[in-house]
Amino acid sequence: MDDQSRPARLASRRRLVAGAGGLTLAGAALGLLSGCTTAALGETKSNGPVDDAAVVNSVLGLEYQAFAAYEAALAAGALAEKEAAMARAFQVDHVKHAEAMVRIIIRLQGKPVAARAAPDYRFAAELKSRDDVLRFLVGFEQGLVFAHLGAVPAFADKALAKNAAAILGVEAMHWGALRQALGENPVPAPFLD
Repeated sequence: MDDQSRPARLASRRRLVAGAGGLTLAGAALGLLSGCTTAALGETKSNGPVDDAAVVNSVLGLEYQAFAAYEAALAAGALAEKEAAMARAFQVDHVKHAEAMVRIIIRLQGKPVAARAAPDYRFAAELKSRDDVLRFLVGFEQGLVFAHLGAVPAFADKALAKNAAAILGVEAMHWGALRQALGENPVPAPFLD
């Protein structure tokens, strides 16, 4: 059943919950995509080339936030065991992404951003039902897809762009799997835009 056939209240609530997870990530992704701030793109103060460590750091903070989102989603206890197992696996992927990014930043002689404790993240969504939790996570994965998509062309080092694209692919699979768990089309469009 699509949104148009559901009562307006349910559709509105759904969009609110789904959007809550992705708002912060989408904002960061837009910063990377639009180049509206030097911090988002990692430009040096001398308006020189892109600072790859700063680009990685931008996305690293989002990976930390995604880990915390999965922590909150799992703590809600609304997922069936199969869905909870999937969420735990995706959370582990975010840990591995973050660990790889930290190693890259250090190798580039940068200072990785620090992760906050999971409870320090304040999420606006109420995670009471299975669908609330899944839509919350869909929003985060969608935001991560666009953040990594924005990072790929920002890198001066093409090997780092390839690494970001590899993570982008995994985030897109997470997003699709969560959409499928909701009974939605896992690939809603032929292009990311």
